Amino acid sequence: MSGTDVTRGRPAVAVIGIATRFPQADSLTAFRANLRAGRDSVRPISPERIRTTGLDPHNDYPEQGYLDRIDLFDHQHFGLSRREAEVTDPQHRLALQLTEEVLENAGYAPSGLRDSRTAVIFSSPGNGYAPLVREHGTLGMSGNIPCALPARISHLFGFTGPCYGVDTGCNGSLVAVHQACRELADDDADYAVVGGVNLHHIVRPSDAVADFPGIASPTRRSRAFDRAADGAGAGEGGGVVLLTTLERAVAEGSFIHAVIRGSAVLHNGRHSATISTPSARSQAQAITKAWRSASLDPATAGYIETHGSGTRLGDAVEAEGLALARPDGDRTVKVGSVKTNIGHLDHAAGIAGLIKAVLSVHHGELYPSLHFEEPADEVDLEGARLEVVTSLQEWDDETRRAGVSSFSLGGVNAHCVVEQPPATAPVHLPAVSAPQLIAVSARSRADLLAQCEQLSLELRHAAHPLADVARTLNEGRDHDPHR
Repeated sequence: MSGTDVTRGRPAVAVIGIATRFPQADSLTAFRANLRAGRDSVRPISPERIRTTGLDPHNDYPEQGYLDRIDLFDHQHFGLSRREAEVTDPQHRLALQLTEEVLENAGYAPSGLRDSRTAVIFSSPGNGYAPLVREHGTLGMSGNIPCALPARISHLFGFTGPCYGVDTGCNGSLVAVHQACRELADDDADYAVVGGVNLHHIVRPSDAVADFPGIASPTRRSRAFDRAADGAGAGEGGGVVLLTTLERAVAEGSFIHAVIRGSAVLHNGRHSATISTPSARSQAQAITKAWRSASLDPATAGYIETHGSGTRLGDAVEAEGLALARPDGDRTVKVGSVKTNIGHLDHAAGIAGLIKAVLSVHHGELYPSLHFEEPADEVDLEGARLEVVTSLQEWDDETRRAGVSSFSLGGVNAHCVVEQPPATAPVHLPAVSAPQLIAVSARSRADLLAQCEQLSLELRHAAHPLADVARTLNEGRDHDPHR
């Protein structure tokens, strides 16, 4: 595979940056560690979360995949007044934080991409914050309308590429990835910041789960494909990826987490009984189209990150759809669902599944899908040639390739094909014996000391070439007054 590799005329797309904020995982490293350990991050709400978000401490709140502090935001760092930050949806604020982190993860100083043709495409999250804003006016309006989330990112970071939100339901962030790949293929953007966020501004009491029978889990857990499945458990979080063409990534010596080889989005049309009923036929068509766009056979998939919400009908239809998409051969493909770890993240669910698959193909690891003991009567895993991964496993395929599915209650089906990064030699600066000058900066002395301590621990336990570290920290970061 070369940097100029194309898929039926569409360039392959490289994932060159990842930023995450998932339950019990404030970083990509922590998220991978939780996946490896099979950690269930669905838990009771903390007293701190109740206090900091103004919830009634006397109510009984459900277990779900909570983030710890959704109220914290450094408004001055992003050039916002305190008043503007206060009336801006915390989901928009989280998206800003993750955008800065994804650029730095890719080794780009945010100021270095000012005026660049960088697209910004986000799943448009539902808004429960606007009713809490007591001041009405322009700031409150622009801080809460869905289109302002990507627009604010483009404005504050100075990006000039395509910019829009996507609302297809709970698979919106995977649809956003599909759209970003198209913007790159059409040469309308050089880079793309893509993702989804989901926060529960007001947590409803535990008995509210009865309002959605068969969809919301009374046991608060997504038990994908299992006999005890009773609906989806809820969760919060956000994920953002930085994309560019594989050709550009190789030419610029970017770190490549994985390669997106193809994607597709289709609607059920009239193949389902109702607008919210899933269709195995349509899901199979979306999967087949995605793999065809990659010029690959879905039978070569070693793993499928499923939608896997844990609803009885949804799981059964998804298993049937995967069987229809792979009519030939006798190979069993392994499957799992990140919703079993962190809950259903709604508008961030698709990007969470993609990031899990990227980690899997990059590191050659298959992560356990939780809460699975035996298949539900309606789910024919054997007939569909599917095997749920229940323990950490090494990926022994010569070429690690995975599919990622995400579906919505509106009948929209999305699928992406991801593959391990190309076996290109890492681009390192020439080794030198002289001391390296490394710039570390922060906005306060306390933060500077914390950064130096973190850097010391990282270098102590990882074999990073010092010249690479120096270049990343010197050129791939914007610098603050305390140095």
